[in-house]
Amino acid sequence: MPSPADVKSRPRPASARIPTPGEVGLRRILAVADVLLGGMEEDELVEHLLPVLRRAVPADSVLWLAGDRQHPKVWHAEPAGAVTAEQAAALDAHHATDPLLAHAWTGSGAAVRRSDLHTDPEFRRLPTYDTVFAPLKARRQLVVGVHPDEQRRVAVVFNRTAPDFAHHDVAVAEALRPRIGRALARFGSPSPRREKVSPREADVLDLLCRGLTDRQIATRLGISPRTVDKHLEHAYVKLGVRCRVQAATRWQS
Repeated sequence: MPSPADVKSRPRPASARIPTPGEVGLRRILAVADVLLGGMEEDELVEHLLPVLRRAVPADSVLWLAGDRQHPKVWHAEPAGAVTAEQAAALDAHHATDPLLAHAWTGSGAAVRRSDLHTDPEFRRLPTYDTVFAPLKARRQLVVGVHPDEQRRVAVVFNRTAPDFAHHDVAVAEALRPRIGRALARFGSPSPRREKVSPREADVLDLLCRGLTDRQIATRLGISPRTVDKHLEHAYVKLGVRCRVQAATRWQS
């Protein structure tokens, strides 16, 4: 199996050079660009973006891995629930030894298919295959890596059972890569306070700062008001505050 260093240094074969997207591909790129230009928060952007990405590069599922230079921390999937918490933990633990994920995380991030990096038998020997990709029936994959700034990393993984991704799919994904990077750059790096809380607690605090009640937050996030209250209780401890007003002030400072 090639090491991540081998993957980064290996030249792309001439047959695998990224072609032009073509007319259909350009229409798909423009559809994604419309979402990227929308005025919304980062989590909301990702929520709207993944279904459009899945249509732009036709796939059975799409995974969104986001974090710092060492580890993925935030996971999204389209369709929702495609990856369990246990599978997300396995991806975090083994991403550095998976050539496809290492290429996106620490390499150039250029659009590449798994079949461009290693063979099917090599793929099946990876820890990520049995724990994550076999249950997803992800036999064919395409990835792009986005580096919005020096610290942040995003990997977008497109999965199919079959057939393999075509050259025009690679072209569309590569054309989308800088556009996604520019859209994410406007959000800046996460604050130290945001890194103290869980992604769901951050969602609750964001909505709290907009003046929403527990019931309104619950409706927006699809959870119960009691669950909202529990998230706030945990967030208060992590932020070192005692009430909603203090939490909102600390979260916005």
